[in-house]
Amino acid sequence: MKRFKFAGALAALAFAAAIPGTALAAAGDAVGTWKDAETGGITKIYTCGGGVCIKVVKPSKGRAVDANNPNPKLKGRSMAGVVIMTGAKQDGPNRWKGKLYNSEDGKTYSGYLEVNGKNEVKLEGCVLGGLICKSHVWHRVK
Repeated sequence: MKRFKFAGALAALAFAAAIPGTALAAAGDAVGTWKDAETGGITKIYTCGGGVCIKVVKPSKGRAVDANNPNPKLKGRSMAGVVIMTGAKQDGPNRWKGKLYNSEDGKTYSGYLEVNGKNEVKLEGCVLGGLICKSHVWHRVK
């Protein structure tokens, strides 16, 4: 009987060890260059610090400059190259939660990146503990 318990525990341990690899593979689905069909902005999602980060490659229409940043040293900088999502850690099977910078108002919010498929991701920023959220769907640039 003890032999079967040991085998079961070993199988459970092997399964648990495989989970981080699966999570990393899902993060790999998000890695790449993406375009917001609504605004025309292009971003790059890349792995960083065990999670994912997002950097602006080509700013959205009307948002070429970081005009609302509260930091005087950053106000007026080009949005190209600005990292808008940092510290995003896995929060679900295809979802990461991190800090999301919004250049429209110069504030940082809780943000979520969700992989909807190989060619589609959704970025969502929320306030009031997730009570009010705004999202954008991005498509992979080929």
